[in-house]
Amino acid sequence: MSRRRIEWTPVVVLGLSLLILVLFIVYPLSRVVLNSFLLKGKPFSLANLTLANFGQFLSSALYRSALRNTLTVGLATVFFSCLLGIPMAWFLARTRVPAKTLFLSLGTLPLILPPFIGAYSWVLLFGRRGMLTGLLKLWLAIQMPDIYGPVGVILAMSLSYYPFVLLLTYGALLSADPFIEESAEIMGASRWRILRTVTLPLVMPAILAAALTVFIRAVGNFGVPALLGGNYYVLPTLIYFQVVGYFDLNAAGAIALINVLLVAVAIFASQRVTAGRSYVTVRSTTREARESSSRLLAAIGAVVCGLIILLSLLPHLTVIFASFAEGWAGSRFPKKFSLANYARIWQIARTPLMNSLFLSVAATAVATATGTLLAYLQVRRGTRFRWVLDLTIMLPFILPGIIVGVAILIGFSSGLIVLSGTWMILVLGYFIRRMPYVFRSTSASLSQIDAAIEEASTIAGAPWLLTFRRITLPLMLPGILAGAIISFSTLMGELSTTVMLYAARWKTITIAI
Repeated sequence: MSRRRIEWTPVVVLGLSLLILVLFIVYPLSRVVLNSFLLKGKPFSLANLTLANFGQFLSSALYRSALRNTLTVGLATVFFSCLLGIPMAWFLARTRVPAKTLFLSLGTLPLILPPFIGAYSWVLLFGRRGMLTGLLKLWLAIQMPDIYGPVGVILAMSLSYYPFVLLLTYGALLSADPFIEESAEIMGASRWRILRTVTLPLVMPAILAAALTVFIRAVGNFGVPALLGGNYYVLPTLIYFQVVGYFDLNAAGAIALINVLLVAVAIFASQRVTAGRSYVTVRSTTREARESSSRLLAAIGAVVCGLIILLSLLPHLTVIFASFAEGWAGSRFPKKFSLANYARIWQIARTPLMNSLFLSVAATAVATATGTLLAYLQVRRGTRFRWVLDLTIMLPFILPGIIVGVAILIGFSSGLIVLSGTWMILVLGYFIRRMPYVFRSTSASLSQIDAAIEEASTIAGAPWLLTFRRITLPLMLPGILAGAIISFSTLMGELSTTVMLYAARWKTITIAI
């Protein structure tokens, strides 16, 4: 009996993890698909299935323009993110730019800071009564274009998302075989030709991966278009209006599916670009690529990197500046500076801050536990269908946050499990959105652990649970902690999913801002 109980322990534990996966990810996402083919208020039946929601979308000039706007924002953000990230990565990897570590650290900060905070800062700087708008007009007679609309949205997103391109391209440049570029140089190729015909093709998979990530983030971003879009509507803002304005979850589901279709097309296109091509570089040495000894290039690189970082961090520096300002609302410049805002912050934002802390900690704990067990299932118990598990877990990472919010709202606002209006629906949304981070980091950590260590413990007679708790878990801990830290730090600034799920009692700090 004892032996059978020991054998069933991993089955029960991992089975519960799979049940959570199906119930809280597969079920709500399938409800989005189903509801998009039903009209508002109609129960499910084959007779009620209709394409009316999609027909309304295609027949409405507003909806069609929102689709065009979403594509424009996504593609333009990718273009400008690459325009900023690729040169910066090349200068840091291939020239002797001083303070490289500092540049890299500062260059990744926009990933940590919520994009909508940057969007609010651009309003303070370049809004109709913005500080820099007034100074440029007063001193240089320059009339700045309106920050509200596509220009502001694309600017704010590009400066928030270019670090994806920077980090992935920089890593690819460091890992590329240096002999390939050096061979081209020996053959007499110019630096520009080497860059264009050798270096860029070598790092193209990394650039495409970064571009895809930026596109997915841009077409699913709600906060920046809501603050800077004005009358320039995109699909996430239309989804929000359908849910909050009309409480039409069916129409919102149809728009969400169209948004998902954009993401699917982008993934397919990126795979088609790289299909059938080889990007392998066989490194016969661990030597790093040779850096250019040109002082001019190093100086240019320092200036370029410095300007990009200054521009991307300017909005967040403005937030710090604004935190000391009084009487700025409605005026071009602050009337005075003091610590009064910090004295009032506990009274104003105490409840939203405590709500955010509680919800983020709870969601991180659930995501860490479930993500760790699912990572173990995928790495140690994986079968030929392990890709299905991997895809299912990663879907919430691929999908825009506002769509995940709609899925949870549709799935758990009626039926056997009703969570709408409670704190649990927010924890569920956060858990679904951030579990892929824990899953990925833990899977990577577990893949480096030799299974023979666990097998030795099992042969010695230790139960599975004891082996997992005493041996496997401590070895996986670095990956688990990395995923948990990333999850918690990003959840404190989560907006897209929150705006669809929160109730007045559970207002978070992002909603309060």
